[in-house]
Amino acid sequence: MRATIYTYPWDLTDEGIDSALDTIAHTAGLNSVSLAQSYHISTYFLPHNPRRPLYWGEEGALYFQPSVTFYDESPIAPLVSNVVDDPDYMRRIVDKIKERGLDLTSWLVFNYNHYLPQRYPDAAKHDPFGHINFAQLCPASPLTRDYACALCRDIAAQFQPDEFHLESLGYLHFSYGFRNPKVGVKITPFCELLMGLCYCQHCLQRAGALGLDGESFRADVAEYLARELAAEPTPEDMQTPSAEHLATAFSGRLQTFLDARVEAATSLVEEAITIANQAGARASFFGGRDRTVNGLDSDRVLRNVYMVNAGVGGEPDALADRVRTLRGEFPADTGLSAIVNPGGFADGDALGVHLTGLSQAGVNGYAFYNYGLIRRAHLEWIGDYRYLWK
Repeated sequence: MRATIYTYPWDLTDEGIDSALDTIAHTAGLNSVSLAQSYHISTYFLPHNPRRPLYWGEEGALYFQPSVTFYDESPIAPLVSNVVDDPDYMRRIVDKIKERGLDLTSWLVFNYNHYLPQRYPDAAKHDPFGHINFAQLCPASPLTRDYACALCRDIAAQFQPDEFHLESLGYLHFSYGFRNPKVGVKITPFCELLMGLCYCQHCLQRAGALGLDGESFRADVAEYLARELAAEPTPEDMQTPSAEHLATAFSGRLQTFLDARVEAATSLVEEAITIANQAGARASFFGGRDRTVNGLDSDRVLRNVYMVNAGVGGEPDALADRVRTLRGEFPADTGLSAIVNPGGFADGDALGVHLTGLSQAGVNGYAFYNYGLIRRAHLEWIGDYRYLWK
């Protein structure tokens, strides 16, 4: 059974790669490292990092030096993190992981990025008023698609991971990536949905291929939002829109627009999975798979995904039902790896009850979150239950 831990490269290098991997393999008893190689901005509290208790992250960066081939293939030049202090920075980490016989997962964040939309507006999502989303890339944009595929190919060529862990390759929710948001009023779920769709030229062109006048639709949505966002919503307005509402809104044009998004986002995920599989690696998935919000056909996305990492919360006696429900959303051959944050438990015994309950419920793996964000005591707690996956 795969028992992995999400890990940021700076935590390994700040502590010393060998020392950190000793902790992962021996103290925590884990057999896999899910290593961030492309990641989004955050501010990180690092309780056992010997160099810094806070790491102020960058606005969407790569944590390795891309190859010349990557720059030949990608129309986008990404930010390379300032922690990459020489071309072999990531190579040293990867080699140490493999030398220990640990499984290597390349953890890749794609369309959630604050750096690239500002520099490549044609790759960014656009709202119906024509403004760029400064936190999200659009999966319909050829720039975004070519960048994502070039990134996967470069990871495969340089590091030969055992697994690609794919995050945020589809469309993202309206507020995904807001920083210190100032929202002083209620916004209806339907308005949030409309604001969260992308109306860039590429999305409008894809909708046009289905017979929709995309520019006219965009203008009508903008007019609707200008009116509705200024009005105080009723309790009925605050209800989640029904499938019937979505199917009939804007004289059925909204549904056509949503259908066009599904092909754009789903096909990009499929391309990334194909690159991983052709390189001899597995593909795993994290994130929303909602057809309306994320534009993903879950059955197609998961068809060649060997594992979905997902949070499985609840009381111990409810875990079996929760696991059964999640499994019901997957193809038969797709496994479930439970994401577990040990820092959220009162003590090691409470963590053990949860891990044991997950095992009895039939999960296929564990994904602990996150090496740098928890204390050494939490890593010891994990190690006390290694018999569940050894």
